[in-house]
Amino acid sequence: MWQVKSIKAFYSNLISYVSVITLLFAINLITGPNYIWAWWPAIGWGIGIVSHGLSAFEILNFFGADWEKKQVEKRLGRKL
Repeated sequence: MWQVKSIKAFYSNLISYVSVITLLFAINLITGPNYIWAWWPAIGWGIGIVSHGLSAFEILNFFGADWEKKQVEKRLGRKL
């Protein structure tokens, strides 16, 4: 269930990214096409999108269910 919510959140984030970055490029090209500054937010947010996608689809998931289980066991072991 949590993975479905994570994938849904990823797609929502991706739609926001495409919409906002498209708007930023349009503003950039209208106001001053000599310097394309819209690349900077596109790259920054794009790195976040890639990271979110890798996590949502469990391609590269450092803090997944296995990690959580190990952390809980570790802390329960300390308390006993």
